Amino acid sequence: MEENYLVQMEDITVEFPGVLALDKVKFNARSGEVHVLLGENGAGKSTIMKVLAGVNTNYEGKITYKGEEIIAKSVDEQRKRGVSIIFQEMNLLKNLTVAENIFLGRQPMTKLRSVDWKKMNAEARRLLQEIHSDISEKAQVSSLSVGQMQMVEIAKALSFDSDIIIMDEPTSALTEKEVQALFEIIAKLKKDNVAIIYISHRLEEIMKIGDRLTVFRDGKYIDTVNIADITMDEMVSMMVGREMTDYYPKVSVKPGQKLLEVKNAKQKNTLKGVSFYARGGEITGFYGLMGAGRTELMRAIFGADQLDSGEIFIGGKKHKISSCEQAKSLGMAFLTEDRKSQGLILKFDLNQNISLANLDNSMGKFGLDMDKENRNNQKLADSMNVKTPSLKQKAKNLSGGNQQKVVICKWLNTEADIFIFDEPTRGIDVGAKTEIYKIMNSLKEQGKAVVVVSSELTECMGISDRIYVMHEGTITGTVEVNDMQYITEELMVGYATASKKAKKVEENEKEN
Repeated sequence: MEENYLVQMEDITVEFPGVLALDKVKFNARSGEVHVLLGENGAGKSTIMKVLAGVNTNYEGKITYKGEEIIAKSVDEQRKRGVSIIFQEMNLLKNLTVAENIFLGRQPMTKLRSVDWKKMNAEARRLLQEIHSDISEKAQVSSLSVGQMQMVEIAKALSFDSDIIIMDEPTSALTEKEVQALFEIIAKLKKDNVAIIYISHRLEEIMKIGDRLTVFRDGKYIDTVNIADITMDEMVSMMVGREMTDYYPKVSVKPGQKLLEVKNAKQKNTLKGVSFYARGGEITGFYGLMGAGRTELMRAIFGADQLDSGEIFIGGKKHKISSCEQAKSLGMAFLTEDRKSQGLILKFDLNQNISLANLDNSMGKFGLDMDKENRNNQKLADSMNVKTPSLKQKAKNLSGGNQQKVVICKWLNTEADIFIFDEPTRGIDVGAKTEIYKIMNSLKEQGKAVVVVSSELTECMGISDRIYVMHEGTITGTVEVNDMQYITEELMVGYATASKKAKKVEENEKEN
């Protein structure tokens, strides 16, 4: 082993039922570096890191850590060695507080051998302040947003004082402020000689913080390079095995009638009189920072939560939507931002999950026609390029990105006219993102109304025909298609923060 490798993994092989997840791959990391692991969904990135973290113990190959060959037998054992992981899919107990989750199983004790709540809460508060989070250490995790849960996971990982910290899509649900705070923490950890193994599909941030890059494709090792010596286009080509152009494909469609219109929607503490519309043949984008109220608005429209007041019109007809089932019957589909707990039933197979929203599509004369179900669902899975050996595979065994594709298949299986996508590409690789954008364009060409909530500014600007920007429960900016030539990222962020600068930038841009 090279002297400056803190860890070296060689010939690592992992096989799941019907799937060779890793095929004799290699990976190494040095102290004081950010080593990025890149690849499409299902490439094996999370799998090899779960081997290193002691989650996947059924593997073949050799791991050398600090100059000695080891066997990764458990998460606890690897943590004691100095290896921590921040999971892409949150691993928190929602009925416990933030502090209890951070110190689960290792709570500080008093002399009387009871939990020292004061000390535990104070230490949790210190960790949260270190990552610039204003989350209360006493808050129950069930009350937190997805982004806030991710910050708790980061604080938990930092609490172990590790030599290696694995970060699997750590910024996918964070606000821009939280992302910057995380990058500051990473810079500090590098100075402290900690090795950061970083999995992300956000190429801009990879270029910003990464030192080296290793690429996996279809469970195989492709190459390791210095990030300073490579461009983003070259990264993408290595990852997908082909050149990628036109990340945000657009089709020109004349907008139709208003299929969805919301007037003066109010909800206590979240929505303060929001009005907007979405037309058929158009992609309507919603941009804003975490806590802006975008998800709350979409959940209320779909009947998952209730509005205190306001009006919802579907196809020009006013409706009071009180349940998700009613919204679905009115021709609406809602792709939730939390695929793990709200989008899928993980213990069900893919056939069952895809059929969930429209079982009628799989019925025959004498009940459920399983052959018909399999044919219909296989066609949908193929259209989304879901990587699975069979539709009988359990949803829990798929990568996060492929799970997201299955959720989309579930809603494509309905007869919906209005599709609401809440963070549809979170944790998705570049190639898969393009596939999802093409699906949206196809829906647009069919005259459907597509509403997309996105925290990725370049994505929102790239795919949308019209954009609403939200801040603290209100719409602070509306960008029509004819105004796109004037729009800058600075203007959009100005709207999202409701700063005075936004109006000034807009005026300057139009003057020029």
